Amino acid sequence: MKKEFMKCRICKKNINQIFCDLGFSPLANSYTKKITEKEKFFPLKVFFCKNCKLPQLPEHQLASKIFTNYDYFSSYSKSWLEHSKKYVDQIIKFAEINSTSKIIEIASNDGYLLQFFKEKNINVLGVEPAKNVANEAIKKGIKTEKIFFGKKTANEIKKKYGKQDLLIANNVLAHVPNILDFCKGVEIILSPNGIATFEFPHFYNLVNKLQFDTIYHEHFSYLSAHSILKLFPKFDLKVFDIKRIKSHGGSLRIFVKHKNNKKYKVRPSVKKIFKLEKSSQLFSKKKFSNFNNKIKLIKKNTINLLAELRLRKKKIAAYGAPAKGNTFLNYCMIDKSLIKFTVDKNPSKVGKFLPGSKIPIKNPIKIKFEKPDYIFILPWNLTKEIVNQIKKFYSSSNYITAIPKLKIFK
Repeated sequence: MKKEFMKCRICKKNINQIFCDLGFSPLANSYTKKITEKEKFFPLKVFFCKNCKLPQLPEHQLASKIFTNYDYFSSYSKSWLEHSKKYVDQIIKFAEINSTSKIIEIASNDGYLLQFFKEKNINVLGVEPAKNVANEAIKKGIKTEKIFFGKKTANEIKKKYGKQDLLIANNVLAHVPNILDFCKGVEIILSPNGIATFEFPHFYNLVNKLQFDTIYHEHFSYLSAHSILKLFPKFDLKVFDIKRIKSHGGSLRIFVKHKNNKKYKVRPSVKKIFKLEKSSQLFSKKKFSNFNNKIKLIKKNTINLLAELRLRKKKIAAYGAPAKGNTFLNYCMIDKSLIKFTVDKNPSKVGKFLPGSKIPIKNPIKIKFEKPDYIFILPWNLTKEIVNQIKKFYSSSNYITAIPKLKIFK
C-alpha cells in the first residue's frame, strides 16, 4: 500500500507521519439548510512534521471557499467579549497605545474586539474575508477591508493606510493554509517599533486534555512554542513573550516584534513554555499513541451512554453548534437518532442542520418547551456560561460533557 504524505507548510519537506486520524467529516462550519442536502466529506487525518514539530492538515478545501461566507460570529459569546475587553485594556498599557497609534486586526470578524479600541477613540482597521461577518463590523462603524491577508494584500494595506503599530491576530494563524505568506504580510505591515500578538489553541492542551474536537478542516495547523519558534525567524520576526491563557480550553498568546526592535526584550516565558513542551515529551510517538487510545475510549463511552439513555426513553438535546462539536459528533457517529436537537444563540445558524449528523439547530428557548432530561454541551470550554444561561429559564436537566472525559452533572 502506497504511503500517504503531504508537504509541510513551514519547512516544505514531504512528511508522512500521522498524528491522528478522525476518519471522514464534512467541513465543520458547513451548516445545511435542508436535511436532504448533499454534503462532501473529507479526511480528517493530521500529519506531523518531525523537523518543525507542526501537526497539520492538507488543504482539502480552499480557504477562499471556506471563509468567504461564514456562520461564526464572535460577539455571541459573553465570555469571549470579556476576554477581548480585558486584552484591550492590557495591551493599551503594555504597548503604550494612544490616539495616534495605528491598530489592525486580521480576521476581525464582526468587530467583537476592535469596538473596545474604537470606544477609546483609537484608530482601528479590520481585515475580514467573510463578507457577511465583515458587514456586521462595518455597521458598528469599524473600517473593514473584505480581503484575505498575505504578502500581496499587506502591501496594498501599507500603501493605503501605512504601517501598523499593533497587529492582532486571534485564532487565525491556525486557519491559514499558506502560513509563510501570512507571516510575510506581518513583516511588511508592522511598523519598526510595533508589535504583533497572536492567540491560538495550544497543541499541548489538545494532547494532554484530549481536545481532539478542535481538529477540523478550517484548522490547518496545530501550533506550539516549538513550531512558532521555527516559523517567525524566517521573516526576521522574533517571539519575545508567551502567555498561557484560558480561552478555547487553553491557548497561547504570543508577542512578536521585528528582530531589530530593541524596545522589547525577550522574556523568560519563551524558554519556559518551550521547556514545558519538551519535558512532557509532547511530540513523542508514545504520547501520540496514548492520545489516540484515549479518544477512542471517549467515543465508545459516549455512544454507549447516549444509547442507554435513549433505551430508557430519556430525551436528549445538545447546546451549541460549534465547529468543535461537529468534529466530535461525526467522529463518534452521533446523529439525530441519539440527540433530538441542538440550540444556539447565533441566529445565522438557527433553522439549519449540523453538518454530517443532520441534527436540527433551534433557538435556546426551545429547551424550555421541550424539557430535555439531558443536555449535551458541545462547546465544553463555555460550560459555566452555558449552564448559567439555561438555568434562567430551565432548571430540571442533567448536563453532559465529554472532553477531557465523559461527565454527567446537575
